[in-house]
Amino acid sequence: MSIFSNFPLLPAIQKSLDSLGFTTPTEIQEKVIPILLEDAKKDVHAQAQTGTGKTLAFGIPLLHVIDPKKKEVQALVVAPTRELVLQIYESLRDVSRQTGISIEPVYGGMPMSRQIDSIRRGAQIIIGTPGRLNDHLRRKTLSLKSVKVLVLDEADIMLDMGFKEEVDKILSYTPKNRNIWLFSATVKAGIKKLIASHMNDVLTVRAMKKNVASAQVKQYYCVVQRRKRTEAAARFIEAAPDFYGIIFCQTKLLTSEVTEQLASKGFRVNCLHGDMSQNLRNQVIKGFKNKDFNILVATDVAARGIDVSDLTHVINFSIPEEHENYIHRIGRTGRAGKEGIAILLVSGSDMHRLRRLERGANVSIKEIPIPPIASIIAAKMSAVSDFIEQAKKPNKKLSEVHTALKEMIDSFTEEEIRQSLAVSLEDKFFKDMVHENLEDVRPQSGAAPKELCVERGRDDGLTEDDVRDYLHTTCKLLPQDIGKVRVLNKKTFISVPESRLRECFKMMNAKPIMGKKVRVAIVQDVYRENRGRPRGGKPDRFARRDSRRPSKGRSNTRRK
Repeated sequence: MSIFSNFPLLPAIQKSLDSLGFTTPTEIQEKVIPILLEDAKKDVHAQAQTGTGKTLAFGIPLLHVIDPKKKEVQALVVAPTRELVLQIYESLRDVSRQTGISIEPVYGGMPMSRQIDSIRRGAQIIIGTPGRLNDHLRRKTLSLKSVKVLVLDEADIMLDMGFKEEVDKILSYTPKNRNIWLFSATVKAGIKKLIASHMNDVLTVRAMKKNVASAQVKQYYCVVQRRKRTEAAARFIEAAPDFYGIIFCQTKLLTSEVTEQLASKGFRVNCLHGDMSQNLRNQVIKGFKNKDFNILVATDVAARGIDVSDLTHVINFSIPEEHENYIHRIGRTGRAGKEGIAILLVSGSDMHRLRRLERGANVSIKEIPIPPIASIIAAKMSAVSDFIEQAKKPNKKLSEVHTALKEMIDSFTEEEIRQSLAVSLEDKFFKDMVHENLEDVRPQSGAAPKELCVERGRDDGLTEDDVRDYLHTTCKLLPQDIGKVRVLNKKTFISVPESRLRECFKMMNAKPIMGKKVRVAIVQDVYRENRGRPRGGKPDRFARRDSRRPSKGRSNTRRK
């Protein structure tokens, strides 16, 4: 096994690593550092997961490139978020303390004048976000004419966030003979284009071994209707008295909605998304690290750069679009040798996507039920017991209120006191508990979920928007209550809540859609991935299993 002292490091850097307790490099560090120390004049693409030590993998060689005597910008590190910029800055600052190298962070939300002064004083490594770096370049307050190495960290996230033009612009200000060290967790089309257009003779290094901490994460999925996911998440939080975790959502709007719903139930929660000001973002991150609140609801991008080592849980509100994002999310917990729990909320129709995720990310995710009320009561009882134990400790100096209360209590019977204490404790510890029945979120075992089938489709001029508008006006369904709407050539299949199925069936049969009365039936959705494949042909996802005409209000029609 390699150790840092085996690398040809500058004595000052080796001393800093020793003082920080860094002795053994991670896989990506072991692969990249020797290559770049031997010859920094290479274009390198390093692929590794978040949390595997990429910062020092490029940071240590980068410090060896700098000439401390030249007071000019010799290296530039570009990162997608302010939090990641600060994280990289703090890591490089700690390792470079005894080298005399000047490093400065540059990002939006901070005074431009202060950054200009830092650059003019002779900053040799600049770490910044694409937007603020371009601001300085336009103002000519930053010169990149002496840059030897340009590092693009989390380049895949940078492109996902729409920073391609900004990155291209930054590259146009650098010398042609500069080298690019590109680090990413994934290799998407944008990364390939960036490599092809800006890099030469690229050396590719991959460290695909999973983060050791990931082995400490217990992974579960829970089948929940979309409209009940907040309540389900609340149950999991209530069932874990020491809950300290992140709930990941796909959109900024959803983060705000989930935060509001959880806060209304009495939870200590806050959210983090891209539309927040820098000052507010800093306050939220600081509050979460200080445990002023124990639940953070965030998007993937907003959570980048948050380094909290003792998270107990990660809850995914849905299956991420990219398998790598799932790995990054659950890697937030189960660190520092501690066990963590990752819970993925899915719908019954998501099962094929779940299996693809397991195969693509090479993980095993077990099903877990929503915690029942009884388990939450049991979990909260320890807090109730602790409260009583603290309350019964002798108090040397009793207040006038305390004395008056004791005198009044003496006038009641023991049973009356027991009853009032139970009511008070219930109000204190169980007032906001989620009592909603969540046991009906999964279809009965062996039975496929039912849906509505309308004998009209695209050939009749019907569109999905037409169907959704019709359901809203005719059946009084809210947008979130309308599940999948699949408009085929001659038929349309509609998913609605099981509790409204019969009611909607009657209303739709009574009122024509688009001015024409058509037959509506209740059918079973027995579609399964890779089934219904005609011999020698493509899958027929919507073939009928039984072509008998359904009776009114009841159907034997099934589709496959």
